[in-house]
Parts: sequence; structure tokens; C-alpha cells
Amino acid sequence: MESPSRVLTLQEDDPARPAIEAMLRNLAELDLRTLWARTRAGAAQARAAGDMARLFVLVRGTKTIQRIAGERGILIVARR
Repeated sequence: MESPSRVLTLQEDDPARPAIEAMLRNLAELDLRTLWARTRAGAAQARAAGDMARLFVLVRGTKTIQRIAGERGILIVARR
């Protein structure tokens, strides 16, 4: 994972996933939403650049944030 102040990237079968998910569960809602927005913006940049490897780890990050947010009763909806 990159710095929480930047973006969230997750490799497939990332051994750090349990620790990352625990950190996400403890973030304030505003920080969680900010992390999601930054990660989503990074994914859009990767997509525009054709960097599919980076896009995959960023999208995995956004989906994880959305799932954890949902567990907490927070709805994060992707809009164009």
C-alpha cells in the first residue's frame, strides 16, 4: 500500500491486506472518502496512460475501500 495520504494500491493476494483492511476500518469517514477519491483519480490517470498493471492495483484499492465503507454503513458511489 502506498501512503494513506496518497492512494491505496493492493496486489492480488497481498499479504498486507488484513493490516490494510484494519487500518481502513479505523479511518475517519472523511479520511476514508478522501483516500477513495485520490485512489480513484489515480486509477483514472493510469487508465488514460494505458498503464493496466497500475490500474488493476488501484481499482482493487477502490473496491476494497468501498467494501469496508459499506461494512461501516458508509455509501461511496462511483460517478462519472
